[in-house]
Amino acid sequence: MIATASKYWADLQPYRAERQRCKNYTYGNQWKDIVNVDGRRITEEQYIRSQGSAPLKNNLIRRIVRNVLGVFRNNYRLPAFGELSIPEALKTDRLAERYDHTCTVNNLEEIYARVLEEYLIGGLAVVRKRVGLVDGAPEVLTDIVTPDSFFFNSDATDPRGWDINCIGEIHTVAGPDSPQRIVEIWRRDGDRWHYSFITDDEKVLRSGESPYPGGMHPYVLKAYPFIDGEIHSFVADCIDQQRYINRLITLHDWVIRAGAKGVLLIPEGAVPDDLEIEDIAAQWSIHNGVIRYKARTGMPEPKQVSTTTSNAGITDLLEVQLKMMEDVSGINAALQGQIANGNISGTLYEQQVRHSLTGLADIIEGFRSFIAESAAKDVKILAQL
Repeated sequence: MIATASKYWADLQPYRAERQRCKNYTYGNQWKDIVNVDGRRITEEQYIRSQGSAPLKNNLIRRIVRNVLGVFRNNYRLPAFGELSIPEALKTDRLAERYDHTCTVNNLEEIYARVLEEYLIGGLAVVRKRVGLVDGAPEVLTDIVTPDSFFFNSDATDPRGWDINCIGEIHTVAGPDSPQRIVEIWRRDGDRWHYSFITDDEKVLRSGESPYPGGMHPYVLKAYPFIDGEIHSFVADCIDQQRYINRLITLHDWVIRAGAKGVLLIPEGAVPDDLEIEDIAAQWSIHNGVIRYKARTGMPEPKQVSTTTSNAGITDLLEVQLKMMEDVSGINAALQGQIANGNISGTLYEQQVRHSLTGLADIIEGFRSFIAESAAKDVKILAQL
């Protein structure tokens, strides 16, 4: 079973690498992509600095993610008990009270906001249900599962998760000397699930049949969009525009600094014997660089030549890219709460907000289905406590 779990975890490595890249861009590490320069693999940040420029950025992705989270918090709520897809026999007043208590105990509004953030960044939302004691009474608790430790059978393609037959996660447990990994594996046998907790050396710590209602597993997951089993996040769609915006503002900064400093003309005969022309060029490229110069008789002094530079249309390109970022993300100025100018009527402004919400409807409604499934699992477990 360890070999099977390891295979499925390894199969998700491309997804985890893309998720890490999306997370980097979301939280501001936007020059970490690897480039090949003269056979060396270095980050874009290292390369730009080696050229004497500063790797600048304008983090629009983080603002976009915050706006989607704001839309979720302002326009959506936890599903009411009567809205849950559960058997009619479970729809009792007592269970409704316990469900409301569970939402409060777990602070599910905050939990789901954080899971939505993960869903936007990585495209995969996962929580795990367990039974624990709260104030001495058994309660259904919801834990966020990081995709870095999570796996499921890699041949699954059903967006509802109906063809998942192996699922689990890797736990790291602190031992007295060194941490130990324990793999939690749930495998489907017919219509019931069986679990095992196994160490790296394949020692079975605990196993058995699922204790959950209907023999189900404890996880709730939603992958987006899961076409042909592939996960592609909301943030991934914005990265190309973010990269181009960063390049434009970095280029603009370089043009300004280059125009201010100009170019250095130095006669070959004036180059000191202990310096190469490349050394002088490297020192000149630094904004506060100083070049040691020893005058030679009859040789003209080094001369700086500066000209007035234009932005070469950079600001116009930047404006186009900012508009394209709105189009790609679906987050326009109206949805960001920016005040409309006097030429736009209130009706048109509200229409722009509605159109933007329409662009987000697919990903938001997909996440709402995840919440509804999670809530239904809460109630089914509560019913047997």
